[in-house]
Amino acid sequence: MILSNDGLRRALKEGALEISPEPSDTQYTTSAVDLFLGDEFHVWDADKLKVEGFKPELNPAQQKFAQTAKAFLIPVKKQDDGSVIFPPFREHPWHMLAITRERVHLNRNFKLAARLEGRSSLARIGLIVHLTAPTIHAGFNGKITLEMINFSPFYLRMVPNQTQICQLIVEQLALGGSLAAGVGLSSSKAAEPGKLVEATPSS
Repeated sequence: MILSNDGLRRALKEGALEISPEPSDTQYTTSAVDLFLGDEFHVWDADKLKVEGFKPELNPAQQKFAQTAKAFLIPVKKQDDGSVIFPPFREHPWHMLAITRERVHLNRNFKLAARLEGRSSLARIGLIVHLTAPTIHAGFNGKITLEMINFSPFYLRMVPNQTQICQLIVEQLALGGSLAAGVGLSSSKAAEPGKLVEATPSS
């Protein structure tokens, strides 16, 4: 069952769901709550991947994302106002990782899970906000990593704390699930402030 806007407010009041900062009324839709873009942005270092004589082959079955990220991700240069210019993919084939402004906690005692989806207004101009794997498991606690690609014809100015970038859809588990201890900490969606690269382990 998907929680309505009233259901989301009730879940926040009861402590089943935590969103920090707490959403304003303008962030709610009938069946979701919008989240804002955070202030961390990383891309894969093209210079390291184009070294002469080096073949960037990666085995997904063996790689550990935290190690891969530490070796090859670099922060994106920010403008004076803290924003980032996200170029069209045809100009610069970036796969940019960002985070939400809000920290989300799905209290394991209330058996809630969630999905993260892009917003239609952004999708229509060609911005992919969340590339794949939208599921956020019960027990999750942290900021959410965004996997972004700009397929639009525009250079997009990504402004932290002002851009409503995605929507969170919260669902009640139909049957009580057996929740492993630490699931919130091990989730691949988690990104602590200042530690997007280090705190995004593989699932």
